[in-house]
Amino acid sequence: MENLLIAYIPLILSIFLSRRMLQSAVRKLDDELKIKIINYTTKDKSLQFGIMAAILVLFLLNVKFKWISFWISSYLSIGVLMILAIFSIYRVYQKLKADGFPSWYLSDMIKGNILLQLGLILFLVILSFV
Repeated sequence: MENLLIAYIPLILSIFLSRRMLQSAVRKLDDELKIKIINYTTKDKSLQFGIMAAILVLFLLNVKFKWISFWISSYLSIGVLMILAIFSIYRVYQKLKADGFPSWYLSDMIKGNILLQLGLILFLVILSFV
């Protein structure tokens, strides 16, 4: 249980820093682009969050009930999260680039999303290997 508390630190920190970074970038956009970004985030983020939450819940349930080997569930969870992160960041990047978002915003968006995904992956790594 001690590892769980330690694992939450980078997760919460990455969520906080990522949101601050993304909010700062959105504030610099003009009003038309802000409306577009709101439309994208409400559609795509809900599905992505649901998938990430399901992976986390299944991982933690497996820790408690030991359905499959802990190592298999660890590597599987981390791998799926990495693939999901790469796919979702690439997909959003392509959409925003096609809609004419400035390159500085695309760069900030990628950095913020990678930071968030790294925090989630670090959470699982700490639970798995520490």
